[in-house]
Amino acid sequence: MEVSQTFFNKLEEKLKNVSENLEGNYKTFNNFREQGLMLTIYEPTTDNELLIWACECRNSNDIMVIIADKSCSNINDMFNDVAWKSAKYFKCGEYDKAVNYTYNVIKKQFYKNFLEVYNSKFQMHKCLADLQHIQTDAKDLDYEDYYDLATFEDVDKLYFCDLIILEGKIGLRYSKYDDQYKEEFDNLYFEEWEPDLTSSVTLMLGMQNKLKDFIEKEIDYNIDVGIDI
Repeated sequence: MEVSQTFFNKLEEKLKNVSENLEGNYKTFNNFREQGLMLTIYEPTTDNELLIWACECRNSNDIMVIIADKSCSNINDMFNDVAWKSAKYFKCGEYDKAVNYTYNVIKKQFYKNFLEVYNSKFQMHKCLADLQHIQTDAKDLDYEDYYDLATFEDVDKLYFCDLIILEGKIGLRYSKYDDQYKEEFDNLYFEEWEPDLTSSVTLMLGMQNKLKDFIEKEIDYNIDVGIDI
């Protein structure tokens, strides 16, 4: 039960700025293998709801999180086999990863109830005139000399994109930090892209929109397709 309580305490903290139009209640579950809390989140004015079970995995000390709709729950508030097969597992103590995964599912399901707070950083590593010149001559330039022309970062989600030249093409390299300390990161994908260099603002907004789209696709990919959201 301790794992479940810790998980939901952290989830509630992350959800503290959600609209009051979103409500929830807890029930306990115990199937003689797993036990913990089950949270039902719902909109009172609609039939939109989501069920979340969290507990310690019976075969290990991993955190197990199951998210499904009401059709995957029985009269004893237990998840059925369909929901169990969609369970996500996180290593012991990795509450932040488990909570972030759950938060993203909730936000996608109840997006109208979330207050939009966007913590970001933008930095140009070249002046606008130099960027315009580099964009024109991209096919004749090497990656080593122009690996970070500008950077846009989503501070909270740990993703960022760099405007770079790669094999004579200008575009965005998407990356993600391994953790909040931001000492290491993985380069995920390069996308050819022609930025609007009319001003620093048009460049920033373009990079912001591209990074936001990329993050949403990453979240969609990581959310189990078996969940009806």
